[in-house]
Amino acid sequence: MRGPEYFFLDFDGVVCDSIPECFLSSHTAYKTLLRGETVTEVSLREKKLFYAYRPFIRSGEDYILIHDMIRRGVEVESQEIFDREIEKAGAGTMKEYGRLFYRAREALLASEREFWLDLNPLFAGMAEILRAVASHPNFYILSTKKPPFILEILSHNAVTWEEGRVLFPGDRTKKEVIESELPPEKRAIFVDDQLDHLLAAAKNPNIVCALAKWGYVKKPWLEQKEIPVIGEKDLLQFAEGFFRETFPGG
Repeated sequence: MRGPEYFFLDFDGVVCDSIPECFLSSHTAYKTLLRGETVTEVSLREKKLFYAYRPFIRSGEDYILIHDMIRRGVEVESQEIFDREIEKAGAGTMKEYGRLFYRAREALLASEREFWLDLNPLFAGMAEILRAVASHPNFYILSTKKPPFILEILSHNAVTWEEGRVLFPGDRTKKEVIESELPPEKRAIFVDDQLDHLLAAAKNPNIVCALAKWGYVKKPWLEQKEIPVIGEKDLLQFAEGFFRETFPGG
């Protein structure tokens, strides 16, 4: 039986080490745009907690929720606790968080483009992997980061990528996006660093899931047995093997 014929790769935490930019953009959105505060410094505790809670986020608005939880002293030890806080905040608040997050990000990109790009470095070897598969029509980037930002970062790293193969879920789950792109009887590989996305997608037997251990993951996620865990070298072999098998002669 042929291996998977479609490949879906997450961006933040898998291709791009975006946490410095996400911290700055969401901190600005929460403190300045939402609360009207003048910020002159950031505490190490706040930054440490933000990094600790980062694995639980699924989309941009979640970053601002992290800052609100830190301010309120909410301790987040599991995805369930994080999700309860999302429910308590409500859809309207979360939508406003998302709007403010992208407003802050867009302002930073417009005013300090090179600085913004420097805050979004690619993990070692990722540019080479993406260049190798850039011409493959069935290799997609699937991310809750909006496509224009991803394309800016890729271009900065000399990676030419077709805009139509950067997929943004919007109101859909990543599983639903993959299923919408996957023809009947075809199989896909899906690599992400958010365990919840992978557990949901793995319910479809045609989606082969893998957890990127170099991403923003919690230690217990590396010890679970439901989703295989892969390292950077595994991803390279995965991608090269996929490319050779599904696009021979390419």
